[in-house]
Amino acid sequence: MLNNRTAIGGTEMDKKEIQRQRMMTYFIDAAKEILREEGVKGLSARKVGDRAGYSYATIYNYFKDLNELLVYCTFDYLEDCYQYLTKYKKDSLNAKEQLMVYTIAYFKYFAENPDTFQLVFVEEIGNPPEELLQNRSIPSVAKLLGESIMECAKAGYISEDAVDTLGELIASSVHGKLLFYINRRTTEEEEDIIKLIRSEVEFLIKK
Repeated sequence: MLNNRTAIGGTEMDKKEIQRQRMMTYFIDAAKEILREEGVKGLSARKVGDRAGYSYATIYNYFKDLNELLVYCTFDYLEDCYQYLTKYKKDSLNAKEQLMVYTIAYFKYFAENPDTFQLVFVEEIGNPPEELLQNRSIPSVAKLLGESIMECAKAGYISEDAVDTLGELIASSVHGKLLFYINRRTTEEEEDIIKLIRSEVEFLIKK
């Protein structure tokens, strides 16, 4: 996933740039392992360096600080979410049904990975570096969901004028439900929330 993650410098990168991306990937993977095991509070430069097999000081040759490394991890997690959602692509579904499936899969991905949700949407880790903004300004998963909503418009389920609004409504609803579910601020079980998501999408796309 090296090129998918960083997408830096186009397709004709010199050996130095390839090596730089490879080293960054080592540290990103190491950080993600620690995050999975210990959460954000358990992360340190020394632990990341040890896990990656390099001196912790080497990290700062590739990342300004740990927060910048965390930003790269968030983009990587969103790419993981995208890969998860693509498994639910079914040609037999109409546009509305496909959007429903994607939305539920998105909820499930973060419900099953609560620490990832906290890092991506809750933790204060600073702004993305310019490198990421230039090359991956819109995460693949956001593009996929946006395209799915646009397909609903093309199929006549909604007007094209409503595409952006519908996207915002669905995103706000799902993220809000995830926040309450993950932080145990609701008594509803996962299946209850999924039923509610189905009802809301049905309400928003009535045709």
